[in-house]
Amino acid sequence: MSSPDIPTAAQALAMIQTWDDKPSDQRRNLRTAVKTYCRLGGSKRPPEIVRLDPARCLPEVDAARASALGISDKSLRNVRSGLRYVLRRCGLLAPVRERNPVDDPRWAELIGQLPARFHPHRLRAFLEFCAARDIVPEAVTNDTLVAYLDRRQAERGGDNNRADVREAARQWNKMAKALPGWPQIELALPPDPDRTLSPPLATYPVSLQREVTEFVDWCRGSGEEFFGEEADVREPMSEASIQTRLTGLRLFLWGAVETGTPAEEMDGLEWLMRSDVRKRSMRWNRERLGGKVTAGLATIADTLPTVAAFLNRPEAERAVLRQALRAYRPKRQKEITERNARLLDRLTDPVARGKLLKLPFKLMERAREIRDGWVSHEGIDHAPKSMEACWLAAVAVAVEIELNLPLRVSDLTQLTLDEELRIQRQRRGSPTAFLRVTANKNDQVVETILDEESAELLQEYVDAFRPLGPHPETRWLFPNRDTAGHARAPQGFSAAIMEELEKELGFHMTVQSFRCFAATVIMEMNPHAIEDVRLILGHAGFAMAERHYRRVNRHAAARRLSAGLRSLRRDTQLQAAAPSFRPPRKDRGMPRLGGRS
Repeated sequence: MSSPDIPTAAQALAMIQTWDDKPSDQRRNLRTAVKTYCRLGGSKRPPEIVRLDPARCLPEVDAARASALGISDKSLRNVRSGLRYVLRRCGLLAPVRERNPVDDPRWAELIGQLPARFHPHRLRAFLEFCAARDIVPEAVTNDTLVAYLDRRQAERGGDNNRADVREAARQWNKMAKALPGWPQIELALPPDPDRTLSPPLATYPVSLQREVTEFVDWCRGSGEEFFGEEADVREPMSEASIQTRLTGLRLFLWGAVETGTPAEEMDGLEWLMRSDVRKRSMRWNRERLGGKVTAGLATIADTLPTVAAFLNRPEAERAVLRQALRAYRPKRQKEITERNARLLDRLTDPVARGKLLKLPFKLMERAREIRDGWVSHEGIDHAPKSMEACWLAAVAVAVEIELNLPLRVSDLTQLTLDEELRIQRQRRGSPTAFLRVTANKNDQVVETILDEESAELLQEYVDAFRPLGPHPETRWLFPNRDTAGHARAPQGFSAAIMEELEKELGFHMTVQSFRCFAATVIMEMNPHAIEDVRLILGHAGFAMAERHYRRVNRHAAARRLSAGLRSLRRDTQLQAAAPSFRPPRKDRGMPRLGGRS
């Protein structure tokens, strides 16, 4: 139950009308912000039942999408700022402190050392907070971070403050390593007290920790058995798979401790093989996940057979273990997810599909304008912005690559020039781009050839836009903004691509969605080209291709039935409209001569 001090949207709308210190147009905009919040979620809620609780409404409006509300991105930003102003004026948020110049010479010197290409917005705000509190740089601690988080929660509300403060700490630690004279203090925000976390492996006996380290080395393939008879049987796991196994191991141990097994007694991985411990831990984890068999539960179940193999358990025993754990694995997916099905239905619209196919060239055209400068319709002269043009051109190239060879975002960001991507130009004619990638997930090789306009797009980015961005001397196709030794971060690049897709299409589409779109296009062109889908997507088996095969063929069968029914109706209508055939009567023959008989 919400506090009675928290007003409803209807009460806030009435209060806004009494704010005579605001012009009528500003009051109208504030009322629009409140009314827009009332229709979040796809349905318009009566203002009388909507309470403006900052802990709930701010995360909801921050997560809202402009396309779902039918408004522009700029209008959504106005809604967010307007709603915060209403909450602040109602006393539900603390007043925002005005930004004052930093007078403390020690902090001013640190701020002046920040790199020009570095965008330390969150770090700069944290430094200004410390300077306003008269905290010297050498006295900054994790408690300072907590105080800064409390101040932001009081002023802003929402769920993003903890992430912003963690980013400020990350930037602080980065500057401590990069800049001379920066305080050598490593900052880290303590865990959220409202969030339940599994105990770390360090809480268990040293003997178990040592065995876990040996298990990780065994997974990486550094054990002697990889040079023996099993060298051609088992391959080393990827780092992502190893981290998944460690997660499953930690969650299993957590369940064992929560169901009565003392942590100090678990001195080795042999505890995971005990039947009673396994049953108790798996049941507890299933209840923790809401009683459902999910992918998270399958992560724990898949860890135990791997541990059994590490412990050299017999194959017969491992087979029994796998059979017992089948109940904790989700059923094999036979169809694509409902979310992907809805997305593909939207992309069957010729207008939406055309926008997607033309998006790379539209983005590149905008990148040229931003690079060279342009004059808006209002006559405003915009100065060139080379860095912004480089980022937008990178998104254009990424979308074009995904259309031709739908890669996972981790593989997309790791593309290197003259290795995975080679561009060749003949003496006369357009260039040709060769793309050959080994997937990080399953080591499957995927490749394609891009020519004509696609290759021209890649060539223009490499020649004209990539040198404008950071670290053009590196081998990465998409260099990292801050570090020359790393490619662009997958999470940030994925968010940039999704933002442009949503602006153009009007609905949410991720980088992973290109894989479903490519499979659907292949199956639409040839319903039996399952092998093509497998090769393009880089799958070891045909499970994903079969899911699209079922969906596309089911739709094709429905269309064939509808076409057959229309043809039958047309034929039956023609037959009904034609005059019926009447056989001649027996007395209707040749006329007889003479009169009546």
